[in-house]
Amino acid sequence: MSSGPTFQRARDPDQKEQRRTDVLAAARRLVTAEGVAAVGLSAIAREVGLAKSNLYRYFGSREEILLELLTEEVAAWLDEFEAAAAPLVGSDDVDRVAQTLAHTVAARPIACALIAVVAGVLEHNTSVPAAELFKSRMLALAVRLRAALTTALPALPFFRAAAVVRYLHAQIAGLWPMANPPPLMREIVARPAYADLACDFEADLRGSVRAMLRGLTIPIRYPTGSE
Repeated sequence: MSSGPTFQRARDPDQKEQRRTDVLAAARRLVTAEGVAAVGLSAIAREVGLAKSNLYRYFGSREEILLELLTEEVAAWLDEFEAAAAPLVGSDDVDRVAQTLAHTVAARPIACALIAVVAGVLEHNTSVPAAELFKSRMLALAVRLRAALTTALPALPFFRAAAVVRYLHAQIAGLWPMANPPPLMREIVARPAYADLACDFEADLRGSVRAMLRGLTIPIRYPTGSE
């Protein structure tokens, strides 16, 4: 359990912001240790050292806490991807862009775990203001990612890069649970007879992103006239 701040109740804006930071840090620790499904308000409250009811002063629900955590994680990942992709500016090197993207994503397991449940779980119990804030932040991050991709891949039109962002989300959401099955399924797919069902998250993400980028960087050819 975190020792937390010395004040018992956050009263001024700085204290309230510190409390929100503490809550998010607690959620991050719990996701890392126990997985997303095990992270509830009671567990977060115990980790922070607060009564469960006090969490509602800072967040409207468990889901709003995890959406905020996801926003932080995606923003941190994007910073890392932009830095790692900087040497690739103008290269049109699909293989290296796919490798860089997959490697930096795989290094963010919390983001991957949350992306895997965001549409089906986390977006279903949140207030309108929190939902709009989350979507506006995600949109801003998506625009940054589109810019980074098209800067590295001039052959990728900016409008097609919007599709890349959506497809990438779907690839992460699908591959992450496949690569992190429950113990029984992990044991089964480890057997040679089931090797084709085993999922290596980074390798499979790299391959799927590479195939996607190759397809979306093919020049568009419009018909010049009817024969």
